[in-house]
Amino acid sequence: MMTAGEVVSVDVARYVLPSLAELPLRLIFHGAALLLVGFAALVILRKIFEERIVHTDDVLGAVCYYLLAAGAWSNLFMLIEIFSPGSFSVDPRFGAGIDTWYGRIAVMTYVSLGSLSSIGSGVVVPVRPLATILTTLEAVFGQFYIAVVVAQLVSAKLSSRRTEVTRSKPER
Repeated sequence: MMTAGEVVSVDVARYVLPSLAELPLRLIFHGAALLLVGFAALVILRKIFEERIVHTDDVLGAVCYYLLAAGAWSNLFMLIEIFSPGSFSVDPRFGAGIDTWYGRIAVMTYVSLGSLSSIGSGVVVPVRPLATILTTLEAVFGQFYIAVVVAQLVSAKLSSRRTEVTRSKPER
């Protein structure tokens, strides 16, 4: 797995190398970012499910996982757009376009957050089968994540309260 330093190095190399190297750098960058962000998200999720007592950092970790998951999906959408250009249709009135590096990142992050939260605006629409399937899967993932993590956090909180009540009861 690539480290954060390697991901940054690829991003910096984009400015140094000629534009001929942009496609391989995009593939390396988004592939590595997908692995890095995906791994970080899984570590956070594992920590959340191991906890039996809920603290503020557990709730913040759940929020961070949600945003990291959006970042992982965004990089996956970038890879789809690289291998199958035109997989997403962008409304021309939308401020960002997919004709520049940062424009593509902004658009795919927008798509990812819209799909993950199931809000989607219709400004950027998947038009090819793989993009359509994956945005739908992300929407399902986002809904299940909210349901499962909230249930886990509530369960851990109730369990810790039950333990506190049991300990604080005077014995007869």
